[in-house]
Amino acid sequence: MDLLIEIQAFYEKINIMTILSFHLQQNQCFVAIETNGQTIARRLTMQAGETQGMVLVPFIQKVWKEADCSPITALIAPRGPGSFTGLRVVLAAAQGLSLAFPKAKVFAPTHFDVLNFAAKMYTDKPCIVLIDSKKGDFYGQIFSQNGVESPLEYTIDQVKELLINNRELMVISDFESPIDDLFQERWIPFDKNLAACQIEFYKTCSLKETLEYRQLHPYYLHLPHYVKRKPV
Repeated sequence: MDLLIEIQAFYEKINIMTILSFHLQQNQCFVAIETNGQTIARRLTMQAGETQGMVLVPFIQKVWKEADCSPITALIAPRGPGSFTGLRVVLAAAQGLSLAFPKAKVFAPTHFDVLNFAAKMYTDKPCIVLIDSKKGDFYGQIFSQNGVESPLEYTIDQVKELLINNRELMVISDFESPIDDLFQERWIPFDKNLAACQIEFYKTCSLKETLEYRQLHPYYLHLPHYVKRKPV
């Protein structure tokens, strides 16, 4: 461990930053590493029988080796909202890596933050970020030039009403667009690597200086016992 810290200090002294970012999304595993100004971004689709816990750390190791195993100086892992299992896997991996690289800065954005940043690559209009709650409705947060609203739960009909009342409002999400003309007109297509997107967000935002964004604690809209309830 002491040798690893010394190597990391040497890399910092010669100004080589190595940023590791990862994200789990359903059966997709995203890992990206930026080192010395170059980014390696990879996506892995999990096969039948594979679990998120099985694939994430070996995939991180594979991409890290591809990036020449530079000591990690910044570590990015999303803290939710999302599936209970996915959050546990991501944050446990991040906590382990933070022990291996104790001098690495930690950045833990919400999934809302990351998707809103992705939306800005396509439009400067106000946007609602939707995340599937897996209970028949959605977690949503509206971002606009006037500020950021608190996240709420929305039904599909409530989202439609928002779009009707605000003709500028766009939609970005972590699921496919519903087959509905209103959604199709406002939907922001997004197929970029989420881990690479997190790196770009980290480099441009000021949230990384905020205490809650430097802690690897899950961001829940509801406690896990609520999430585990079956959809009504």
